[in-house]
Amino acid sequence: MEEGKSRSERSDATRLALIGSARRLFGTSSYGEVSLAEIVEASGVTKGALYHHFPGGKKDLMEAVYEQVESEFTENIAAQVLPTLGEGDVDPLDVMEAAIGVTLDASLDSELQQIVLIDSPSVLGWARWREIADDHSLAVIKALLNAATEAGSMRPLPVDAVANLISASISEAIMSIARSPDQKKAKADSAEALGALINGLRV
Repeated sequence: MEEGKSRSERSDATRLALIGSARRLFGTSSYGEVSLAEIVEASGVTKGALYHHFPGGKKDLMEAVYEQVESEFTENIAAQVLPTLGEGDVDPLDVMEAAIGVTLDASLDSELQQIVLIDSPSVLGWARWREIADDHSLAVIKALLNAATEAGSMRPLPVDAVANLISASISEAIMSIARSPDQKKAKADSAEALGALINGLRV
């Protein structure tokens, strides 16, 4: 670590180094194929430092990696589509469709598939996997649905319930894409089906 840094800064740097190394390894191999020794060596820290930050070892690291990937993923989508809400008479439901399209495109990324779609659900369990995903993406979905309600372009429906259903549908879509032998076709089919779902919300 660099001299002059506080203990807190050194601790944060160690934690980020561990997450970064684990992310690269988990994204290119798989959770089951990566050992703690490999992560420690790639991070340039001791195994004691790893357990200090992640008492649960590899599982805790996977959760931290998944949270980082999910957060970046959601922020990227929000940055691409949410600013368009302020452009003239843009329908929030059209923005929702655009956000779904960006999400499905990103689901073809091999690192995202390995970490988010293949390993995290089995390592963390479905409930925790969905909880983390919802912490990041559900707020964006609700914001768009509330904007559509205020704009009068969406039928009067309970926003929380609709948001949960859309979130679950997107999760299932990207999982099916990851499992498909023809991912491009699966993505096109999912985009068509989710588009029909969004169109069903329109006034």
